[in-house]
Amino acid sequence: MAKINILVAIDDPDWSSILVHTLFNVINKENSKIILLNVLETTPTEKEYFYRNPEKFISQEAKKAKFAYIENFLEINNFDYSFIFEEGDAADHIVNTAKNLKIDMVVVGSHNKKIFERLFLGSVAYKVLRLSPCSVLIVSSKYHIHNVRKKEFNVLLAVNGSEPSLDAARELGDIIDTKRAKVYVLNARIPAYDMIPPESQVFVDIDKLNEEAMHVSQEMLDKAAKILEEKGLSSIEKLSLCGKPAPVILDYAERNPID
Repeated sequence: MAKINILVAIDDPDWSSILVHTLFNVINKENSKIILLNVLETTPTEKEYFYRNPEKFISQEAKKAKFAYIENFLEINNFDYSFIFEEGDAADHIVNTAKNLKIDMVVVGSHNKKIFERLFLGSVAYKVLRLSPCSVLIVSSKYHIHNVRKKEFNVLLAVNGSEPSLDAARELGDIIDTKRAKVYVLNARIPAYDMIPPESQVFVDIDKLNEEAMHVSQEMLDKAAKILEEKGLSSIEKLSLCGKPAPVILDYAERNPID
């Protein structure tokens, strides 16, 4: 079976270590190949920024000697990997490399830049997310995983019954270490009283609508869970929660040990 190609865009060595350690904890390394991509930014915007702040450029480039640690870490843990260096616009190189190498998933970090840097330099992660030909995993700067392989890790998969959400279940099953993963499959169903104007609620059976919504939600969860089971996952929990999707997903992730 062909391996899953994962492109990891690395820049700051310390942050890059977090990206690699994240993959170390969640992917099936027997079924994956990691391609590390480092781009020396030479866009006019970057040049101007570093010209005005040469100490930042010197400090940034000096840190890259630490990339040897990342390579050593991957070698010690028997990962199949390669390293690519490019020069130019980071987002463009990431997207083009993903296209040319037929990458299955791109991994980028969401840096917690100061507001000036964010406005002046833009967001590589945002551009890659919009233009990437494949799935993109964005690791938040709030997330810091250690380089110790956990016995079990928890994944929250939000589904809405659409084909893209089922595709997400398929890709998740292909990439993660199914023997160690516990997946929480979540569907957020919007309450009937939020969908029907107050003046019309007297004419409908709200309880009946909520009951039907629960039934549809369970069907969505069953479809996603079946896909994961076919991929070899055995630890699956289905969650049908009431509320607007984004707040429900974020609230559950914050209140529970989701990785």
